[in-house]
Amino acid sequence: MLLQSVRELKLEVAGEVYQSLRDDILNRGFQPRVGSSLRPSPLHRLALGIALGRTPGEFSLAIRLQRQSPPLQALVERLKERAHNDVDVAFVGVPRAQDDAALAPADLKKKMRPIVVGCSIGHIAATGGTLGLIARHRKTGHAVMLSNSHVLALSGRGVSGDPITQPGRVDGGGQDTIVGALLDSTPLKSDSPNLADAAIAMIGDDVPFSVNSVPGLGQFTIGDEGAILLGAKVQKIGRTTGLRRGEVTAIELDDVGVEYDTGEFHFDKQIEIRGEPGLPFSADGDSGSLVFDAQMRAIGLVFAGNPELDERGVSFANHLPTVMTMLDLIPL
Repeated sequence: MLLQSVRELKLEVAGEVYQSLRDDILNRGFQPRVGSSLRPSPLHRLALGIALGRTPGEFSLAIRLQRQSPPLQALVERLKERAHNDVDVAFVGVPRAQDDAALAPADLKKKMRPIVVGCSIGHIAATGGTLGLIARHRKTGHAVMLSNSHVLALSGRGVSGDPITQPGRVDGGGQDTIVGALLDSTPLKSDSPNLADAAIAMIGDDVPFSVNSVPGLGQFTIGDEGAILLGAKVQKIGRTTGLRRGEVTAIELDDVGVEYDTGEFHFDKQIEIRGEPGLPFSADGDSGSLVFDAQMRAIGLVFAGNPELDERGVSFANHLPTVMTMLDLIPL
């Protein structure tokens, strides 16, 4: 199918996928119960996006199962029929936010001055993750560090001015390794889809940092929406797995459920990446890693994954252009 045809089909079949969820909402609206909260439909464990087609230049509907159940399988069969079997179906499980990494000796886990893309970083009360990007906050003009909200902002529970350490606490960071202060984060909503899990922290005036360069990979630029391509070969540097390579296997993936310590949240417009055989693209502690294409354009921000899915694992990344817009960032 053509790309626009897949996008139209995705919107069309979404109505069927979420029919039961709409019914739940209407039932609750006309039969209100004091103190009740919306519970996702049992079918709300399926993500829809766009994958490569069987022939060059064509695309297919990406169907990603996060649970296994007879109702879901029956729904998949109906979607296959609707799409004339032009679908890419895969089980990805429920990815988790990739903080709380295990300790291991590596340079990226050490105290690093200047601070560099890929090093260990975190909120002083969190475990740790990865520094993704150093950019400029447009309104304040200040240099800021970008990573995930669950790395820098306690998944939205942090407040402006909270200390940020390098390395993260899991790697020995503390009061004597503070490098900045939390400035802003994207909201993490439980009642509607999220677009990003991201946060920024202002860098201390006396803290040296390296801009637009990745250890072992060299200089990079910021890619736009046009740089996020299906089948693209990508790479990243993370504090846990270091340099890993992979492939973009789905884009515009909606309703990706991700497990956090505070519950499960859903995300739209996500990038799916599979690693190389035996080398999943990311693991716990790699949250916040920048994703680069073959031209060293930064296109995504890793925030979740399921490295145990199979030998290639599966990782998910926010669209970097969306993140930068939401947090009012420009290249430094």
